Amino acid sequence: MWPRLHLEDVLVITHYVGVLLIGIGASMAVPLAVAVTLGEWGPALDYLAGAGVACAAGAAMMHAKPTKLVVTHSQALAITALSWVAASLAASVPLALSGHYISFLDAVFDALSGLTTTGLTLVTDLDHMAHSHNMWRHLTQLIGGQGIVVAALSLAVGLRSGAFSLYVAEGRDERILPNVLHTARFIWFVTVVYIGLGTLMLLGVNSYLGMDTVRAGLHAFWASIATYDTGGFAPQSMNAAYYHSVLFEAGTMFLMVAGFLNFSLHAQVWRGDRAELWRSLEVRTLVVSVFGLSILAAIGLSASRLFNTPLSVIRTGMYHVVSAQSAGHQTFYPEQWTLDVSTTTFFAVMLAMAFGGAVSSTAGGIKALRLGLTLKAIGQAVRSAVFPRSAAVVTRYYHLGKKILTPEIASAVTLTFALYVTVYVAGGLVGAAYGYYAPAALFESISATANSGPSTGITAPDMPLGLKLVYMFQMWAGRLEFIAVLAIVMQIAASAAAVLKKK
Repeated sequence: MWPRLHLEDVLVITHYVGVLLIGIGASMAVPLAVAVTLGEWGPALDYLAGAGVACAAGAAMMHAKPTKLVVTHSQALAITALSWVAASLAASVPLALSGHYISFLDAVFDALSGLTTTGLTLVTDLDHMAHSHNMWRHLTQLIGGQGIVVAALSLAVGLRSGAFSLYVAEGRDERILPNVLHTARFIWFVTVVYIGLGTLMLLGVNSYLGMDTVRAGLHAFWASIATYDTGGFAPQSMNAAYYHSVLFEAGTMFLMVAGFLNFSLHAQVWRGDRAELWRSLEVRTLVVSVFGLSILAAIGLSASRLFNTPLSVIRTGMYHVVSAQSAGHQTFYPEQWTLDVSTTTFFAVMLAMAFGGAVSSTAGGIKALRLGLTLKAIGQAVRSAVFPRSAAVVTRYYHLGKKILTPEIASAVTLTFALYVTVYVAGGLVGAAYGYYAPAALFESISATANSGPSTGITAPDMPLGLKLVYMFQMWAGRLEFIAVLAIVMQIAASAAAVLKKK
């Protein structure tokens, strides 16, 4: 029997979602400051309104008075799942007021895409969007890349109780430091370092490309956020193709690799244990997948007429494979994926999106560690079938220390693998049912679920309402790796069934 939501559960959930909403409202002070500084008075009013709505709603929800502010594991799952929905609704208010979205739902879609670091967008006339609005779009990726709950934990805003349950519910598997609050702060420390380095690096590139200092700095900051946090938003509709620069691609490639690596791995390397880079099953799986799929993509691109030299073919193939496993930037127009790019390249990039980056990173997808463990679990099953029944078949692997592949671990990783594949295919079938080209529909479905971001052009303001809702669900469920979403759905269903039964 599924656990039901009782009044105390509802009060706890409502209270903490309210806390996080106030955090979203407070974050709007950054784009508001940008708007005031640059004289964007209309957008400034948008952020005053947005902050007012978020803070008022959050304050009202915080007035829910549970008996104890102790968060249980089931409550943590519900708080996490509903916080992402509430945060997306609040974050969408200034976007909806900007005039760059056809409907409020489209603004919610972009806010959710930003917070889940997906990068799919329904914005119109992006090239003429105010700087403050672009700042907010990218800040949602900064907040979401580390996780809404991680952001709150870093500031210790009333979330000490049940902190680890909230941390795990947000799709993170590992605690880097003994204290989860210190872990959250370490994640932000690493993020600030890489985004700072990236901003300085790309500022130099943009200045070299001829941008004025303010614009060069803003573009550098936004690109660093979107790339390190594996988000994929861009201030220009052409995305990375706008810069048309090998230097820009090299700089963002560095940030992509940093972003799709495990935060625990960052901690090990920063402590001086660089051997972890080549011993880890996760890193080895990432290296094999990146280079294998890059070769496949380059072979496909070599058959096209898009490039003149082998070096440009290799560079472009690797850039899009790494980007697909992380940020989702692309130097192709969306329509080129199905018109100009070969089937081989298309397939390689689609697999890269599906695989994703490392666990406990800012990347989405199945994750390299799970992919490696799934392959090891298959190997163990084959060996168990071949060896005598009396033989003890043990599979060892290295990930932050020597470990043994237990039946529980094998079951968990294969379950998550199966959930991702099921949702990938289901979303593709929905897109095909709406009349879109089936391979393109599968590509778009994987991009939404894996929170990757490349698009074949299906994601657009004029796409069907039903498909918008499907992609929104996929972005939400994929970012939380399904468990928190399934838990709240089942709890709500069980509670509703209990109420109806009483009637």
